[in-house]
Amino acid sequence: MYIIKKGALLFSFLILMGCGYKNQDNVDQKNNTAQNYKTINYDKMNPFENGFAEVELNGKKGFINKKGDPVVPCKYDFTNGFKNGFSAVEIGKKYGFVDTTGKEITPLKYDFAMDFENGRAVVILDGKWGFIDEKGTEIIPVMYDKANSFSEEVSTVKLNDQWYIIDKMNHKKKIFCNCKILSSFEEGLAPIERDGKSGYMNKQGNIVIQPQYDQVFYFRDGLAMVEMNDKSGFINKKGQIAVPLIYDGYPDFSDGLATVVLNNKFGFIDKQGNMVIPAKYERALNFYNGLAGVYVDGKIGLINKKNEMIIPPVYSQIQPGEGIVGVIGDGGAKFFDANGKELFQEAYDDLYGFSDGVALVKQNGNWFYIDKKGKRLF
Repeated sequence: MYIIKKGALLFSFLILMGCGYKNQDNVDQKNNTAQNYKTINYDKMNPFENGFAEVELNGKKGFINKKGDPVVPCKYDFTNGFKNGFSAVEIGKKYGFVDTTGKEITPLKYDFAMDFENGRAVVILDGKWGFIDEKGTEIIPVMYDKANSFSEEVSTVKLNDQWYIIDKMNHKKKIFCNCKILSSFEEGLAPIERDGKSGYMNKQGNIVIQPQYDQVFYFRDGLAMVEMNDKSGFINKKGQIAVPLIYDGYPDFSDGLATVVLNNKFGFIDKQGNMVIPAKYERALNFYNGLAGVYVDGKIGLINKKNEMIIPPVYSQIQPGEGIVGVIGDGGAKFFDANGKELFQEAYDDLYGFSDGVALVKQNGNWFYIDKKGKRLF
């Protein structure tokens, strides 16, 4: 039994479903020498995220902008993508951060570094945890035995087997719950674990939902998924059951509906627990921009919230993204709009979905980026 970390819920559920989304591994980019386009001689490229794309050259990673210009040189062993204006980077197992100009805001000296949240980032050095600010200053000393990311202006930290709630200036409030695990706050509540069971605490340090579940997740829009006896459902902030604990796997609300598994079939419920799309599919993915991938006879298609099949289930992979959907099948790869109309006249061999208004596609052995009109960028 454990409390799942922030941001991991959707990932866990996609793994459960077999993940009809394309694996986001790096993709080869070689010999891109088409005339009239900027030639980019990277070995690998990734989709854009938050205005930048990770690229790789000679085994080292960096970033380009949407003009194809390098903004972070390819010199790092690891990069983590820009989030809130910064990316964690690593050379020789030592971590630091770069900003969107490529400037290292702190020396690469930490054993690990987490993303910036609320203007602070967790760093770890010699087994101790602390925080840096956006200038790279250790604003909270690297002194704690455990620390969670800042959320809603506070963090939770552990020192000498004692948990505290701290603010951004490291003012501490002692917690008297004897918790084994205390997570970050979301919507005013933080998951806790005590005596092998999980519940929730408020920012005053009071337990408001008693530890009684085998596993709990963060609150989103007033609901949190909980698990007991290998069955999942949702509770509200009063601790009342909002959706019965009758489902398998890890349901997660997206676009107002949650994908659920019942009797080994996938369907969708609303926040009142009503089964609005029957549990009849072999597998299903979360709704995104009003569409969800569903499997029929081993192939994936797209339905809308009325359970109308917008794109027939004849494809092997689907790449949703920003109102335009990419599909991959035996006949190659192409894009559709939200009404199922095929877009662009170009034929692609492979693709990644649109992100930041840009998609990464493969044609005639070359990878390059296009905009939402199908125009090649570089």
